[in-house]
Amino acid sequence: MIKNKISDDFFKKAILKGNEGLLNDFSPSVREFKVGCDNFFEISRDSEHKRINDRITKFVLDKSPINSSACGFVQGKSYYDFLRPHIQGYYFLRLDIKKFFHSIPSHEVKSLLAQHFNNEKNGKKYSALDIAYMSITHRVSDNYIDKDFRGKEILPIGFSSSPVISNIIFRRVDILIQKLCEDKGIIYSRYADDMLFSCDNSKYLHSEQFEKDISIFVSTLSLKLKKRKRRATENTISLNGYVVQNRKRKKGFLHVYKEKPVGNIRLSDKKLKPLKKLSALLKKQKDPIYIMENIFYLNPKNFIRRYGGNFAFYSKYADDQLQNKLKGYRSYLVSLIKYNDKYGCVNIDCMKKVKGLVEVFESNIK
Repeated sequence: MIKNKISDDFFKKAILKGNEGLLNDFSPSVREFKVGCDNFFEISRDSEHKRINDRITKFVLDKSPINSSACGFVQGKSYYDFLRPHIQGYYFLRLDIKKFFHSIPSHEVKSLLAQHFNNEKNGKKYSALDIAYMSITHRVSDNYIDKDFRGKEILPIGFSSSPVISNIIFRRVDILIQKLCEDKGIIYSRYADDMLFSCDNSKYLHSEQFEKDISIFVSTLSLKLKKRKRRATENTISLNGYVVQNRKRKKGFLHVYKEKPVGNIRLSDKKLKPLKKLSALLKKQKDPIYIMENIFYLNPKNFIRRYGGNFAFYSKYADDQLQNKLKGYRSYLVSLIKYNDKYGCVNIDCMKKVKGLVEVFESNIK
């Protein structure tokens, strides 16, 4: 018996919560939908499927080891942890894994679950492994809108268990990549399907050979890199509203470059722009309706069509929505301030702007 395999008794008590009837009658409850080019799958919230998925994630999957380079969907880590290791780099490379969750082979998922769950049915229709597998994966319906997905068994985007499983399964690839990078003096971190690399010499990092080497590692899980998302830069890289920047500083009258300068993280101008605009309107004491219509595109015609023409209700709705925005932005910016207090990695000018924004937002929160 595998050391990490849980007992049938634990499965029945902790995962099924005593509902052993599910071993004969378990029906996954999933909503399938497409947003733009992306396919999503959502377990019905008030269902046994959802409860079992959550328990498997909490009691089994969350306790499985992952590699230190993984930062996405990891307790105690954030996007800042994905970026921070690279403030000492000068040359950057971002690679993206194509259809990350949906391309992880279902047999890899079953192999992982088989390490923890018994496959003995003991006269029942399903084994613990069957229930776990049906709870974690999804067989796409034969009439789904995207023909490429019809009938496929996938690790779905939308299941709370999928990010955890992806980190566990990708661990062996993370280890291969990390070993290569350590040998070559390259820093590596990963946030879900985003892989970020940096170093102080671009010769190998920006070469076709490096990308080929990473592609080979990734292909061991039947995954591929998304070529159009590749980004190779020096000095600065901008990702999802964050900028990592590191300038080689001159020292002395001979203008000799420091070998290993340390850069910082800042919010991009694009990410700061709506926050600064919101702050400016708050300082001008503009009313919530004006702010919601001009910054967050609240449409009065659509509102009237949906809720009626009660102006007092519209005004209250705008005020409530603005308060939610202010609390959300404040929480987001405070998390950056706290992270910088701990690691001192955020650009000084950016931090001044962030603290100023927090002050304005706090003064307008009711």
